[in-house]
Amino acid sequence: MFNKKESRNNMKQDEREVREKIKKANNCFVWCMLDGVDVGEYFKTTKSDVWFYVRKYFRNNKENTDYENLNNTIVLREDGDLYVN
Repeated sequence: MFNKKESRNNMKQDEREVREKIKKANNCFVWCMLDGVDVGEYFKTTKSDVWFYVRKYFRNNKENTDYENLNNTIVLREDGDLYVN
């Protein structure tokens, strides 16, 4: 079990990994569900908007942040485009 300091350092590392993905991206796209049954579109957005909402998620879910799921949700493709599902 981690003590508080070790846990905080791991959290900061996970945040840095997500931030690096966003910084490396050429373009950012966010999935928007249009009918509630997984029919939707990707919309182009900015890196700053993606980072704003990721940070908001971190702040609102300090104790319960699921970094593994977040890492799978934010995907930096080989072509440099970032997709948030």
